[in-house]
Amino acid sequence: MSFTVSVVIPCHDAERWIEAALRSVAAQRCAPAEVIVVDDASKDGSLDRVRASGLPVTVLRAPGGNAARARNVGIRAARGEWVAFLDADDVWYPDHLARARERLEGGEDVAFMANHDWIDLEGRRLEMPPTLRHRLASAKGLPASGFIEVLAGGFHFGHSTVLVRRDRSLQVAGFDERQVRRHDIDHWLRALRGRTWAYSAEPAAGYRIGTGGISGDVVTCELYWLQALSRNRDEGYAQPAMDALIRTAARRAMSLAFVDGGPDDLRRARLLAWPHLAPGFRAFYRAAALSPSLFRDAIRFKRRIRRLAGVQA
Repeated sequence: MSFTVSVVIPCHDAERWIEAALRSVAAQRCAPAEVIVVDDASKDGSLDRVRASGLPVTVLRAPGGNAARARNVGIRAARGEWVAFLDADDVWYPDHLARARERLEGGEDVAFMANHDWIDLEGRRLEMPPTLRHRLASAKGLPASGFIEVLAGGFHFGHSTVLVRRDRSLQVAGFDERQVRRHDIDHWLRALRGRTWAYSAEPAAGYRIGTGGISGDVVTCELYWLQALSRNRDEGYAQPAMDALIRTAARRAMSLAFVDGGPDDLRRARLLAWPHLAPGFRAFYRAAALSPSLFRDAIRFKRRIRRLAGVQA
């Protein structure tokens, strides 16, 4: 199979970042076949910056401010065998697509992912917690179950390093537009199910921290993270590592919703998390309903102790 790549960049109010993202695509040693920017209901000058870049870019529109829908618009319009995803506030390193080609061309893998760095608002590289870096060596033919194992080890999923076979993405119905947050990991799990993937240990992108994007809504993101894991568990991922991930996500979703969320968040957390909580945690939250303020203060104190312990360690 030939290696043709369509780059899909959803863009929502990314005026400050989009030119840097596009320049990083233009700097690729292995040039993509096309670049598609999907305007996700931007209200700033993002599209002016796209035009000012002078790069050959196809601009499409996705109404409704839904990043999953914007990515689907890009996938459907793409002409390449592979779709490479890049968020408008992230940047690729010049060898990203070349390394992907080395591992994907001529093989049976349906997806590729690489390590990544964190960068600040000015593009300077930040120290990334070692626990969030993947310890897996570069490889091909990795089973889907193996991804769950490394995810359970704390790996930070970097969607801006992902390539997926376009036909495979369409086969699994693209991104679920009802999965408003964490639709990236949900799509990845569905695309990998029953197939294999490739990985590069070399960092391929800079993931920008502190832009105020959708990942900043911690309570909502954790609820959708739990939903993505739970819905995929019985669809090819029934394994101890997935069960451990779900239990951890359930505890965290419930804690965040109880302390930092509103009534709707707490109701949703009870619906999603309750079946996965150990009896002791269920008893805690039943008791917490009798005196919410006291129990919230107790959880906040526990968080402070953990943060201090982490700093001292």
